[in-house]
Amino acid sequence: MSLGVAERKAELAELRRRIAGLRARLDVSTRRAADLKAQMETAELDLQIQTAERRVLELKKADTEREAARASSELDTAQKEVGTLREDLEVRLAALYRMGRLGYLRPLAAADSGQSFLAGLRILTHLARRDAALLEHYETAVTTLGEREQDLADRRKELATLAAESRKKETALLAARGRRAALLAQLEETSQAAKVQVSKLEDKSERLAALLELLEGKGRALAPGAASIRKYRGALDWPLKGKVAVPFGRIANPRFPKTFLRSSGWTLDAPPGTAVHAIFSGDVVYAQWLKGYGNLVVVDHGDGVFTLYGRLATGTIARGERAAIGDRVGVLGESPEDDVAGLYFEIRDARASVDPALWLR
Repeated sequence: MSLGVAERKAELAELRRRIAGLRARLDVSTRRAADLKAQMETAELDLQIQTAERRVLELKKADTEREAARASSELDTAQKEVGTLREDLEVRLAALYRMGRLGYLRPLAAADSGQSFLAGLRILTHLARRDAALLEHYETAVTTLGEREQDLADRRKELATLAAESRKKETALLAARGRRAALLAQLEETSQAAKVQVSKLEDKSERLAALLELLEGKGRALAPGAASIRKYRGALDWPLKGKVAVPFGRIANPRFPKTFLRSSGWTLDAPPGTAVHAIFSGDVVYAQWLKGYGNLVVVDHGDGVFTLYGRLATGTIARGERAAIGDRVGVLGESPEDDVAGLYFEIRDARASVDPALWLR
């Protein structure tokens, strides 16, 4: 179903208004942080713009094709008219040629009376006017024919330009669709990877929770006269010198910033081989590899307080040994690729993880 002129103009105006709005949103989206969600929104806006602009071109091309068809029809009419006028002129010229150089004067020369002379003069005037009008009409028709030919040539040139622009828009539209599809696939892949990562971290947390529940059930009481670690809360030394790479509490997943996790301890940034020290005296109740934590040492300080030292190299202090304050429990090893590198350090108080910042000085 073809659209009328008014409908096409209305659609063009609406499309241009929509394109302007989309471009404004695209500018805002482009200025936002270049995360995957913003990229996806940008690609979607780009696709909508390319689709709308392609529709504008289709409407312009349809209008130009109609105008070209009209110009072609008018050209055919003008050519037929010129052809008819040319035939009439050829007939008149042939008649005048046969009559000789004095062809127009022959009716006057043949007059045998004054009345005949006047009649001949009227005929001569009519013929002259008819031939002049025919010649003028022919010249006008030839001029119109040239205009129609130029108009048709212009329309064909415009159509060729629109066709080339349409091909470019088609390419841009396909590219926009491709970008959106690629980003959508990346978004789905990232989302799935984030789910896997969260699942791994939850599984890792559950394994540690199960271990600590077992250890805490066997936690030792303080010996008579022994000092409780609680008395030194806020005055204890750090297990190593390093910056806090991952703090305690709710944090953004380093690999997936839009995914939030809860860190039960600190990750302290330090190079492999750095010595790790017990922050207070206690019994080593666990010293072996645990999935997700590497070689892990757990020290029971009594009174329901435990400290954990993860991602150590092999050769840690042995289970069952007594660690004095400041004793080396091991050295830092390599961290898993999917984790922030450094020592994992945690303090457990009454079966709950607590912020090390409240215990260390």
